[in-house]
Amino acid sequence: MARKSTASLSVVQVGVRVRLPAPADLTPEQAALWTAAVESKPIDWFAEDSSPLLKEYVRACCMTDWMETQVQAAMVGADGAALGSFMKLRDMESKRVASMATKLRLTQQSRYTPAAAATADKKAGSGGKPWQFGGK
Repeated sequence: MARKSTASLSVVQVGVRVRLPAPADLTPEQAALWTAAVESKPIDWFAEDSSPLLKEYVRACCMTDWMETQVQAAMVGADGAALGSFMKLRDMESKRVASMATKLRLTQQSRYTPAAAATADKKAGSGGKPWQFGGK
């Protein structure tokens, strides 16, 4: 049997890393949103311990979308009582989505400290003042 070289022994063998798969109990719409969220971040962004929060995030997003369809239907039907109820529920669910997105570090706010945000804002706005565009 041949001896292994020192160089081959110094290389760390790494297993194949896979993205966090969608749980089987999600609806197809929720699973699609899960996959989109997971694929939008680096492969190690979501670990198994963030799975419950991500599951609730995708459920809340889908519920917010469903609530919006109910709001639209109530507006068409001119049902004021239902409209108010669904708007209140939609707004509560939207706040839940925003909170979970921040906790999962999906939002810009969760990625920047106030100082870093100010620096990024200055860099983004370095193209000139709004009234300076379109000039020669």
